[in-house]
Amino acid sequence: MKGLWKTCLPLALSLLSFPLEVRAQSFTAVGVARASEGLIKVYDPSVRDVNLIVPAPKGTPTPCRKDNQSNNGDWEAFYCRLDRTILISQQALSQIERRYGLEAIATLVAHEFAHGRQHAVTGFSSDVVWSTVFDELQADCIAGVYMRRATPITLSEKQITRSKAFLENIGDYSILERDWHGTPEMRGAVFQFGYDKGSLSSCWASGEKNWRNVLVNSAVLIDKAIDKGADTLDKVLEKTPGAIDKLLERGSEFLNDS
Repeated sequence: MKGLWKTCLPLALSLLSFPLEVRAQSFTAVGVARASEGLIKVYDPSVRDVNLIVPAPKGTPTPCRKDNQSNNGDWEAFYCRLDRTILISQQALSQIERRYGLEAIATLVAHEFAHGRQHAVTGFSSDVVWSTVFDELQADCIAGVYMRRATPITLSEKQITRSKAFLENIGDYSILERDWHGTPEMRGAVFQFGYDKGSLSSCWASGEKNWRNVLVNSAVLIDKAIDKGADTLDKVLEKTPGAIDKLLERGSEFLNDS
């Protein structure tokens, strides 16, 4: 019981700095977000240095916005690579809680921490391809693993369905947008896949199996192929003069015979 008070009291005191209406809307949501953060950090050491700012009021400093501050947008929730910080605005927190429930808050936090893992462990495929969709779908998959492995209890089918439904509801078909996150069907499916498998490796997000290793190994293979090709070319060039001489000799013999 004392441990519970030690955990909850700092959270309650920190919320007193926000306006009354924000506290009324976000107290439970903030609690879920903070609990999710703690569980994920226990499970995944690679994201323990990631800082979660929730709820982030308008003007919260962040190097990932043009004016270096948040605008408290309706859907302002993102992971910032520049300072390894997750920012979830007051407005986004209230909107998501009201529309999709507390499971959606936990899922959102898991998705953003998944980006932190990508940054630390796997690398971002969007660094080498135009679209971010592969990174976003992988983050949904990792979120599924977090929801399965980081929580001390088994989620009910209803809770899993709500988490999946949240991602499906914010999926879209804007395939020509660089920041496209995937279709509703894709987002729901990869989250369910991650949850069912319960393995970061299944999401290509483990230390051994990830995009970064694929890129490094591909570069090594390409270098070897180039080296082998150069060796082959050198051997061909070495033999070329002799082959040409033989060809000329045969040509001369053919002309003499005719």
